[in-house]
Amino acid sequence: MKTPEEYFVENVNLPNEEKQQDNYTEAESAFMDKYLGLTDRDVLDKLERIDPRGDSHLPGFMPAPEFDDFGGEGSAEDFEEKLKETEEVQLVSFVVGEREYALPIVVIQEVVKKIPVTLLPSAPVYMQGIINLRGRVTPVLDLRNLLHKGVGVSDKFVVVCRHKGLQLGLAISAVKTMYRADKSELVWGVESEVGVSAEFLLGLYKSDNKLVSILSVDRLVEQILKSEGEVNA
Repeated sequence: MKTPEEYFVENVNLPNEEKQQDNYTEAESAFMDKYLGLTDRDVLDKLERIDPRGDSHLPGFMPAPEFDDFGGEGSAEDFEEKLKETEEVQLVSFVVGEREYALPIVVIQEVVKKIPVTLLPSAPVYMQGIINLRGRVTPVLDLRNLLHKGVGVSDKFVVVCRHKGLQLGLAISAVKTMYRADKSELVWGVESEVGVSAEFLLGLYKSDNKLVSILSVDRLVEQILKSEGEVNA
């Protein structure tokens, strides 16, 4: 069985952003309006552009064919509903703190080593900051803070997703493995079964004695754009 790293290397499909973006998506504009304001909209031009290649990162990989055409916006708005009708869902699992979580492979663009961020004074505590990743404004979420109040093993990698026009980084402790989950092994709508941070879960993967929480990238993006939250000190 291939390791996640071997799979990533064999299925490289990194975006080719040759120049700094000059047209922002609706989600990117909403993010900058919320956290930067009108006077700092040019912040991306001031940030060092990061293009993590070579030995410093785990390469990205190609999404499933039926989900790969979203005009550069990333995964579509209704992709989570489509997943619920899919006979088999491929998941990439990772460690946050000391707990295993997963995301559908179709939302993940790449996995990179932890990257220094630029802090945003008005951002909530669960947002580490932003980076300029290949010319796109990319907020990085602190999942340990959001899901476990900062408890657990420190972050070493960032899972990069692009969803509904926003490129998003999720700080994790380690990449764990990959699963091919049969429809019968997936439970959707888990609010009644899971008490901790259930609002960010799309579902559960149950196989033998294993129970893995599947994160909802849609709800994470909504949290960034809509939540006022507590600000960083």
